[in-house]
Amino acid sequence: MPGLWSALRSLLLALACAAGVPVFASAQPGAAQREEEPPAQAWRQWRSVLFRVQPPSAASASDDARGAATEEPVNFIFGTIHFGDPEELALDTGVMREAMRHTRMLVNEAGNDAHWDASKERYRLLADQAGLPGLIGQQAFAELQRLLPAVSPALLYRLKPWAALALLEARGEVAGEQTLDRRLERWAADMQLRTEHLETLDEQLAALDCVPSTEQALVLAQRLRTPWLFGEQSARVLEYYRSRNLAAWLDEIDAMVGLDARARPIEERARRCLIEARNERWLPRLDELLRRGGMFVAVGAIHLTGAAGLLERLRQRGFLIVAEPL
Repeated sequence: MPGLWSALRSLLLALACAAGVPVFASAQPGAAQREEEPPAQAWRQWRSVLFRVQPPSAASASDDARGAATEEPVNFIFGTIHFGDPEELALDTGVMREAMRHTRMLVNEAGNDAHWDASKERYRLLADQAGLPGLIGQQAFAELQRLLPAVSPALLYRLKPWAALALLEARGEVAGEQTLDRRLERWAADMQLRTEHLETLDEQLAALDCVPSTEQALVLAQRLRTPWLFGEQSARVLEYYRSRNLAAWLDEIDAMVGLDARARPIEERARRCLIEARNERWLPRLDELLRRGGMFVAVGAIHLTGAAGLLERLRQRGFLIVAEPL
């Protein structure tokens, strides 16, 4: 029955988009919340990674004429994850493609085909000849090599702490052609959708590299004292994503397991640069694009949840948020 259910959901999605009504609205209480009746922490009630987002004018029109056809193009926001494949992530790619077909532009973080030149290396590579062992110590570096056997020792030696942490948290997987972001860009090209980016590659890399390496090294060294936690946390992150519980994922990040009182403020600053500050920078442009309609927005799923998450900030601006099963 999985194939039949997938086809049925795709058909319902097509009908919902054509009619301008939330046929796929989540049955969970609070899945679609308007500004006049905000529940406490509404974002905790949104259980999905695919959301239909209606601008204030469209949301009001649907109240006045529910079920009537409308010319208003539909918007979707999809939360990506940078490791795992669609099957492992329990994603129905047929439903995702059907949603994208009802839009006219893909909006993502930075272009995956953005030109990489020597000037970009300063964001991820250390200039100090002592390299990463000079920051975290030889014992910690040996543990890092054990955990990342696919990364060449010469490259690992020069990586900044944030880059090493990113690899550890993604199970050592290096971004390739099969990531969700790449797939979405290929689908958009096949459908002849235009593409717009919310930031440049330099802006993205600067956010990742916003904390000095000498400080970030303390976080990496402490995380390497409990290396088994990387595998456990990656498994939990996948489960949060599969169960569409982004709020629980954010709670895990906030817990900062394995870090002491010295490292926690450093990790908090890095998180603000990577998540909240970028959300604030993206929000005005997203607001403008979503009010036009016809947007398929794809950003890291962790950007969507939380009091400072994109969905909650859009809800506060009057947008209607509808969680879609996927």
